Amino acid sequence: MSVRGGVEQVTTSLANALCEQYEVYVLSLCLANGKCAYELSERVKLKILQKEGARIRHVLKNGFRDLRKFLKKEKIDCALTMGTYAGALASVMNIGGKTKLIFCDHGALMNQWKEKNTRCMRWIASKFSKRTVTLTDRSRRDYIKRFHTNPKKICRIYNWIDDEVVKMSGSYSTASHYILSAGRFGKEKGYDMLVEVAKKVLPKFPDWQWHLYGDGPTLPWVRDKIAEYGLEKQLILKGMVSDMYSRYKDYAVIVLPSYREGLPLVLLEGKANHLPEVSFDVMTGPGEIIQDGKDGFLIKPYDIEEMAEKLGQLMASEHLRQTFSENTGKKLPEFDKKRILKQWIQLIDNL
Repeated sequence: MSVRGGVEQVTTSLANALCEQYEVYVLSLCLANGKCAYELSERVKLKILQKEGARIRHVLKNGFRDLRKFLKKEKIDCALTMGTYAGALASVMNIGGKTKLIFCDHGALMNQWKEKNTRCMRWIASKFSKRTVTLTDRSRRDYIKRFHTNPKKICRIYNWIDDEVVKMSGSYSTASHYILSAGRFGKEKGYDMLVEVAKKVLPKFPDWQWHLYGDGPTLPWVRDKIAEYGLEKQLILKGMVSDMYSRYKDYAVIVLPSYREGLPLVLLEGKANHLPEVSFDVMTGPGEIIQDGKDGFLIKPYDIEEMAEKLGQLMASEHLRQTFSENTGKKLPEFDKKRILKQWIQLIDNL
């Protein structure tokens, strides 16, 4: 829970909402720097399984008894396992236990289908849980088809748009000449492709800037590439910020260049701020958020030329940006917090 990422953000938001109706614990495999990346409600009880070390073999060796004792001592009725590793570990550790497991897959089955270890862990987690929750309809269909999962055992529940995002959202301005991309700088996030898109489109629009928020292992490479292409004045690295929610309203367009996604929170947060969005139409995620040609553009996966072309169209046309912005509200109800929280409560109460 010390990691600042999508799974941890969703875990915090879900725990803070569910604690209004249930007694809620958040069990973290470890807490590397001694504090959570996101703020938990005072009603949520944080339990740290291990003080240090989060390697799978370390957790299996030293955490097995601790987890079983915890589930038994606290008489945990239901455990939501957040992500593949947690799902597989909890399934093994809960054998013979009375706790009912809900495996929450925050990725997408087919994105890592060729990775045998990950595929096996997903199968174990789904097999030995009472329910499996996927982030998208596409992933739900894949579980049913590939693992022959009983359709009644698997459901799709979207991530909701956080209250704080809605609270800080502002009106859209076509006068903005800023593009936004945000997320962890990892290989899967496609920042290598983003730089190539920027190289093609930014020189044509010298009064525009593209801001990148986040940190991670590929950041030094991206920084060097920006310098190599001479884009330092237009492609700006903004680092990690604590007030991200308040910044969306300053932007004209949001771009997601990922190689793969589950259900990207950054697109949901952008939609809440009525931003036109451009994203590769990867296997899961963007296609269930963006309405192509209506409130954004879905680009053939990894087609840098097309992404540069479509992004350029938006940058060149205030009318198109305004039209897309006005259309973003049509899908917003699908990601409403009250609606989605009700789905979670029904799922838990009906186990």
